[in-house]
Amino acid sequence: MCVCLRAFTPICQCVTVHCCVLYQALSDGEGRGSPDVPPADTLCGEPTHAPPMSNPANTANSDTTSDDATAQVRLPLSSTESLRQLSQQLNGLLSESPSSYVNGDSSVTSTSEKQLEARNQELAAALDSSRLTNSQLSAKLEQLVRVCVCVSHVVEAHGNDCTAVCGNVHIQTIGILVSEKSELQTALSYTQQAARQKTVEAEELSNRLQASKQRVSELERTLSSVSTQQKQFEKHNKELEKERDSLRLEVYRFNQANEEVKQQSSEVSEQLKLRMNENSAMRLELEELRKRLEMADLMIQQFSSQSGPPSSDQQVQMLIEEKLQMESHAAQLLESVAQLQRERDQYAIQIQEEGLVWKDKTEQLLSQVTLLSEERDRLSVQIQELESQVTDLKTSAAIVSLEAEPQDPAQSAGPSDTELALQETVCSLQQEKEALSSQYQAQVHDNEQLSRLCQEQEARLLELEREAERRAEEVEDRRRILEDVQSDKATLSRALTQNRELKEQLAELQNGFVKLTNENMELTSGLQSEQHVKKELARKMGELQEDLHHVKEQLEAKAQEVQAVLEQRDQYLAHLQQYTTGYQQLAVEREDFHRRLLQQTQLMDRLQHDEVQSKVQLDLSRKQLEEAQAKLNQLAKDNEDLKAEVRELLNNTDLFVQSREQGMLDSQSFQKNFQKSSITIPEDFESKEDMEQFLISTLSQLEAQRDETHQRLEEEQRLHKAALQQLAALSKEHQHHISGEGAHTAPGGAGVPMEVHEALHAAMEKLQVRFTALMQEKADLRERVEELEHRCIQLSGETDTIGEYIALYQNQRAIMKQKHMEKEQYINMLAKDKEEMKAKLAELQELVLRLVSERNDWHSRYIGATNNPDLLPGGTEPGLPAQRRMELNAVDGPGILSQDPQRVLENQEARLLRPREDGTARQIMQLLQEIQNPQARPAPFLGENPCIPFFYRADEHDEVKILVI
Repeated sequence: MCVCLRAFTPICQCVTVHCCVLYQALSDGEGRGSPDVPPADTLCGEPTHAPPMSNPANTANSDTTSDDATAQVRLPLSSTESLRQLSQQLNGLLSESPSSYVNGDSSVTSTSEKQLEARNQELAAALDSSRLTNSQLSAKLEQLVRVCVCVSHVVEAHGNDCTAVCGNVHIQTIGILVSEKSELQTALSYTQQAARQKTVEAEELSNRLQASKQRVSELERTLSSVSTQQKQFEKHNKELEKERDSLRLEVYRFNQANEEVKQQSSEVSEQLKLRMNENSAMRLELEELRKRLEMADLMIQQFSSQSGPPSSDQQVQMLIEEKLQMESHAAQLLESVAQLQRERDQYAIQIQEEGLVWKDKTEQLLSQVTLLSEERDRLSVQIQELESQVTDLKTSAAIVSLEAEPQDPAQSAGPSDTELALQETVCSLQQEKEALSSQYQAQVHDNEQLSRLCQEQEARLLELEREAERRAEEVEDRRRILEDVQSDKATLSRALTQNRELKEQLAELQNGFVKLTNENMELTSGLQSEQHVKKELARKMGELQEDLHHVKEQLEAKAQEVQAVLEQRDQYLAHLQQYTTGYQQLAVEREDFHRRLLQQTQLMDRLQHDEVQSKVQLDLSRKQLEEAQAKLNQLAKDNEDLKAEVRELLNNTDLFVQSREQGMLDSQSFQKNFQKSSITIPEDFESKEDMEQFLISTLSQLEAQRDETHQRLEEEQRLHKAALQQLAALSKEHQHHISGEGAHTAPGGAGVPMEVHEALHAAMEKLQVRFTALMQEKADLRERVEELEHRCIQLSGETDTIGEYIALYQNQRAIMKQKHMEKEQYINMLAKDKEEMKAKLAELQELVLRLVSERNDWHSRYIGATNNPDLLPGGTEPGLPAQRRMELNAVDGPGILSQDPQRVLENQEARLLRPREDGTARQIMQLLQEIQNPQARPAPFLGENPCIPFFYRADEHDEVKILVI
């Protein structure tokens, strides 16, 4: 018995050593993929070197090593499960990439063809590794067979004494080896099936890769054609914009020419009115001259009846000459009136012809503008068609992804490669579209700069033509003010429509948010029912959760960085838009300031010109007054000489002497008064009011002098008539004395001698000649005084119109300043509202993104837990997934355990759940992108911003009904 025990102990030690070596080799082969198993000879020779004794501690160690080995045999399954979970996570990340790109954030780079090829190579490498494991397992089986043969040889060598005990040991070891062999065969069958599936997947991936390459080539062709068409459209659009600018310039020039012609016609009509007034004044003067001529004829008749024939002939000749001069002057006036009428008719004909020409040109320009608008509409329709094609491509890609997903049951965690390729192509197309839109905006900005340069050149031309376009600019300013009012109204309506669209989009977002909250509630209920299963899997899922937590933290950090970068980009875009709008406003204000400065300079030039003209006219009037004063002085001197001669001749008559003395006194007083009434014109005026006061005072002084000269002239005429009567009486007495000289001669009679009578007659003739000259000069001075009065009236009227223009300009300037301030206030208010809206939408976007990320995380965990049986404990039976589904669904379990088609439907619903949710998330992100990046609008006009509040609630059928108030 002792011999049997001694023989049995080395056999047991050898068996345990063989088993430990085999399990260690298996574990090393599974862990490293290159097992170093000792050969059978070493194993067979190992009992000779084994220790001769065995204790319970060694047996316990052998049991623990056997348990560890059995645990390590199952490690291949855990490694495949880890690979599968990693592939699911990668698919989940890739499925999240389109939703993030829809939001305009290209945070995760899209997979390209190289990445697909790399993935194909990885799958091929995995297939090769599975083949290597199969070959290693077959080698291990062969080694185990050899070990069995060695054990049988060892048992035969130790003798036939302990055959019974060794037979039991052999039976046990063979049973263990057979069970391990069966397990290894099952593992081999699993690995072969996995290798076959991987080969099928690799073939499918290669086919999909080829199809995606073909699709990408087709999309690249369509994209190249679209880009060429867009370039052609841009070139054509630039040409059309240039033609539009040239047509606008032509229209502006035609309008300026039309206004100039209208101004010229108004000036000609004013000149015609002035000439008509002058003609009527000349007619009145002609009537007065005729009256004077009649009076002169009467005086000639009187002189001819009183004096001899020589003096009457001279007076008749002088009067005839004056009559001829007056007739020639009247003929000239009539010719000038006829010429003015002819010029008026010619101007009217020219204005009609130019009006017809401008009407034709404006019709042509309108036709060209309509053609340009039609082409612009056609181009916009083509762009919309291209956008619709892009959306069709997106929908086709989504449909392909939905069709391909049910066909691939193994890849339920994420979209297929074709879907990723299509999404990549769509993303690239969207990027190119955005690049083309940015180029288009840059071209539009360049066109605006060119238009600004053209406007500056036009402003320079307007500066050169400022004197001829004064009234036209005023009319244009009014028209521009009306256009600004209309444009502000249009911008107000656009702003209101934009606010309505934003509110509608907010309503859609809230509906989507309600849907997401409902889905989140469903998921939370599923998670609560799933907690029972997760208690059992908590130990094994702990490490995976920690890894996922680290990955999630990294992704959140990256997402935060990307969000910060996107916010900075939005801020930069907002600042850029603000800077562009501010620069445009500054350019408009600068143009308005230049225009106003031109108007002010024109007004100042006109005022200076009027002042110079008034000074020149005052100087002329002063010179004329001085000349008239000199002539009056000369006439007064001549009158005094004549009076002295008459006084010497008629010193015997007291009445004559008294009248002469009175006349002398009157003439001396007149001369003194005239000398006292000299007008002094200052060199410079302090203000316009001083100039007006000076003109009014000079006019009143001139009128007083005119009245005084008129009175003096009447007094002189009265004295002259009295002198003529006295001379006539003296001449009658002299004739009577001559006739009665022969009859009787008085010795002391006071008779007039013949020499004295002749001298007196000569003096009378000289007096008549001087009197007629004095009358003519008086008439000339009166005409000049009337002309000066007329000019002073004109100057006063022009000064009044200048004051009215200045007041009107100041009022318009105040109104424009007020409108500008109101416009700036409203623009600031709209900018603040827009910033607040963007901030709220950014917060909503962050919440939605967080919700989608959490939902995807829990969804991926749920699908991984339900579809991966390798994560379950080793002793569980295949019926456990049904029990889990029973706990998750929380319904009557015994009825569902036997329904295999129901399980299939649930798996299909779980597979189809993610694309639908991704579609809703994509729609929400697209709406957010449209809200956060609105189109550029012009500056709005003042108005109210109506608000439409709404509330939502879910009814019995989980539907949201919006109540709009």
